[in-house]
Amino acid sequence: MAAPAAASCELSSARLGNALLKVGDSERKVLEKEPDRTVRLENRRGGAAGIRYDFYLRGKTIQVYVRGGRISTICHINE
Repeated sequence: MAAPAAASCELSSARLGNALLKVGDSERKVLEKEPDRTVRLENRRGGAAGIRYDFYLRGKTIQVYVRGGRISTICHINE
């Protein structure tokens, strides 16, 4: 049986290739790295709450949450 994935969302940066994404950077920096998946986030009433961009790397996934055009959270999920 496989172990559950370990996630960490307390980090303030992520390295994607030769670029470094940091909390507070613009959404444009995320889009330049061409995310593998885009998910629209909604609040409880169905209104827009932001966007999550997923990057699939060898052995881990990096999720970048954007609100108001700026990176708000970065999560690393080890698979």
